[in-house]
Amino acid sequence: MRDEVRADRPGGQLAEASSGSSIVQAGRDVRIIHKQNAYRWPRAESAVLIGGAAVAGGLALLYGGLQGPTVPVWMAPLAVVVSVAVALLRPRGKRVFLVTSAFRQKYWLAGLVQHMHGVLDRNGLDLVLKTPDRDYDAAAQAHHLRRLVQSRRDYVGGFVLATEVPRMRSELVEFCAEIRVPVVFSDIELFDEAAGYPSNAAFVGYLSADLGALAGHWLADHFTRHGVQCPEVLIVASREHQDRQRSCAEVLRARVNGISITVEDGCAFQRSRAYDAVQSHVSGLDVRQGRLDAVFCTNDEMALGAVDALHAIDSPATGDIVIIGVDGVPEARALIDSGTSPLRATVVQDSHRLAESAIHVLTRMRRGRVAPKRTVLRPELHEAPGEASMRSRIATSYPRAPG
Repeated sequence: MRDEVRADRPGGQLAEASSGSSIVQAGRDVRIIHKQNAYRWPRAESAVLIGGAAVAGGLALLYGGLQGPTVPVWMAPLAVVVSVAVALLRPRGKRVFLVTSAFRQKYWLAGLVQHMHGVLDRNGLDLVLKTPDRDYDAAAQAHHLRRLVQSRRDYVGGFVLATEVPRMRSELVEFCAEIRVPVVFSDIELFDEAAGYPSNAAFVGYLSADLGALAGHWLADHFTRHGVQCPEVLIVASREHQDRQRSCAEVLRARVNGISITVEDGCAFQRSRAYDAVQSHVSGLDVRQGRLDAVFCTNDEMALGAVDALHAIDSPATGDIVIIGVDGVPEARALIDSGTSPLRATVVQDSHRLAESAIHVLTRMRRGRVAPKRTVLRPELHEAPGEASMRSRIATSYPRAPG
């Protein structure tokens, strides 16, 4: 069986790629379908057929009334029957939408899309992926929401990874009311309490605060095990998901005496920006003859950028440095497992578990069954060999984020 990945580009162009499980980014909408799916009537052809039959029926009635036996009257009901048959025989799209907040260089998100695609396909559903022209752009996401409402009859439900939630919250609530199908939110919560969600909406996912707190506890344990006094920590972050850096800093300040924390939140989850931020910070430390004991990056792409930066410079300030990331992407895991890198751990958001959990909730909502309004998944750690604390112990013993 061959998968077809279709991407609608501006100007009506269509890009296609085929492979066993490929995902491409091309324009705004990416439709992931299977070649074995039932044929779908193109909208233009359906409109012509239905409209033509309706016109034929009207003309039959008109001419039959004016010209007597010239046109048989039975053509009118026949035309109506043909119109209804065409409308009924047109296959209904069994589609599920996924609206993302970002897509470029988001390898963790690519894994999530692949897992969702696989699970939905096993249930006979197609996945339509809507990606923004620019990452974390509320206007672009609002555009996609409006388009989905306009074509809501094509969908049986969907998922939304929201952006700029304080700004978009009311629009997202309106979207749920207008789309009239189950909607599962992930990545960022709309409301702190389950009661705040619309009747056809729910949340499934990891909390940014939990991800940051787990990283903070791992660093605090690392400093304790290695006897690091008054450590210096750099947090490389984005202005999205700010709870990751905030919770990490709160845990470190609560557990480590004399700690100094610098937050660089302008890196936008990009590897190149993290590279520049780390190099700039270390250069400043060299001038002041300071040191840097640890770097927490709020996603793995930035953690890999931090590794690149440290390899590119030779500084006495970073002799015993450790780096911890977030996501658990394959490249970061492989580097951690090698044991040859300052990247020593990552906080894992299991994309397969997230996909399974979100689709489970969506399926229950579609079938009218009771479904939890708020499903919070617990993150885990992937550590380098030789770390003193076992991964399983850390994942179960650390408390949730403060508050």
